[in-house]
Amino acid sequence: MVPYDETEHLYTLIHKIFRKLRNPKFDSPDKNLVPSITRVQWWVLKILLEQKQCTAGYLAKKIGVRPNTMSEMLNRLETEGYITRSADVADARVRNIRLTAQGKDIFNQSESKFVEQLAGPLEYLTPQKRQMLIRLMEELVGYFSRQNHD
Repeated sequence: MVPYDETEHLYTLIHKIFRKLRNPKFDSPDKNLVPSITRVQWWVLKILLEQKQCTAGYLAKKIGVRPNTMSEMLNRLETEGYITRSADVADARVRNIRLTAQGKDIFNQSESKFVEQLAGPLEYLTPQKRQMLIRLMEELVGYFSRQNHD
């Protein structure tokens, strides 16, 4: 059994990193590094890129938000021209969501900016420590994936 103090400390560290990563500017003075979409919007576009099409309910479950929150987010993405929604051929009550060419473009641009933002803090670590961190994070993600069946 892992001691409570270690677990609490790890949780605190993960929370601090997560909060820092959620900051849209990521403490970057360079306005060119600030993506034009939020990270949550980026995750929605990423899922759509991988799935080709899916429903709002599926997206809400994958992202971990309420369906009405996802609906509002999809409205904004549709208004910007990043997604389209259409009735399913088999069941007109079901709305399929797809990424547009413009959505793919903004996803790719934003992905580059997010990666650039994270590269700075990672440069603080030696290459060996970066590899170790990646391996350990993959192990933890694997554990959670097995537990949640994701």
